[in-house]
Amino acid sequence: MLSHERSGSRPMPNNQMQRLAIFAASLSAALAQDLPAQAGNDANFVLYNQHTAEKGEKEIKLYSDFSNSGLEDGYSAQLLELEYGITDRWTSALYFEGVKIDGESYDFGGWRFENRVRLFEERVPLNPVLYVEYEQLEPEHRYKTEVTGRTDAEEEEEEESTEHELETRLILGEDLSKRLNVAFNWINEVNFDNGNWEFGYAAGLNYTLLSEESEHESAESKGCDLEELKLGVELYGGLGDSDAGLTLDGSETEQYVGINLKGELENGVEIGAGIALGLTNDSEDAIIRTMIGYEFK
Repeated sequence: MLSHERSGSRPMPNNQMQRLAIFAASLSAALAQDLPAQAGNDANFVLYNQHTAEKGEKEIKLYSDFSNSGLEDGYSAQLLELEYGITDRWTSALYFEGVKIDGESYDFGGWRFENRVRLFEERVPLNPVLYVEYEQLEPEHRYKTEVTGRTDAEEEEEEESTEHELETRLILGEDLSKRLNVAFNWINEVNFDNGNWEFGYAAGLNYTLLSEESEHESAESKGCDLEELKLGVELYGGLGDSDAGLTLDGSETEQYVGINLKGELENGVEIGAGIALGLTNDSEDAIIRTMIGYEFK
């Protein structure tokens, strides 16, 4: 979704912040069970592939974006993810966002509730996954989970308020080998307040650079608790909206390329880092992206 202009900070009410903190802490405690987990992003931050968690798998992750150049003031934004495998083909996740914009206090950015359902039990070509996410976002939010719409669309001047949106995706993914996965996401997003649909995409790959499944690499990694290292490359951006129409014109959309690395340690800790580079004039120049998480085994 495109970034939103804002004129001032609206501090989050203390009672709402306390309720969210208690809820997040309770859900984090519920996640802390002795079970493994698997995510559908692998090394990327926007692109999803066809993989879903197994039933009962749990994980917690903290994502961060850091931007100091481009179209708006510098900011940092954090996204807390709590994920659970409801069945082998149905994964659900809850997200909370916080944001710090230069010169302003740390603020609440919104929350999201995501569900991904893999359609087929057995492996099929480009195994499709359906994705549905409800988003309640404050004007302050900045973290990029996707980019949709177009930048030349006319926006009505009105007081900034909380946005209620529904994002859906068709996720197609294929394991071309034990090391290489490719994927494509078609993204749709509707704003409940004005009924406008925005469209976007994400495409790319994940490549396993190091894995303990390889005897050669296992020998090299003795004495090191790095279990797996993956490279992610993703391209994503907006494709237009229902008002002004679809477009592939780079002068009317935000477009980014991301290059990322993700390491998994034997103790269940995951660490990721990458950079998203803006490819058009309306994109941010660069965003540093990080992730730290834990799989409950």
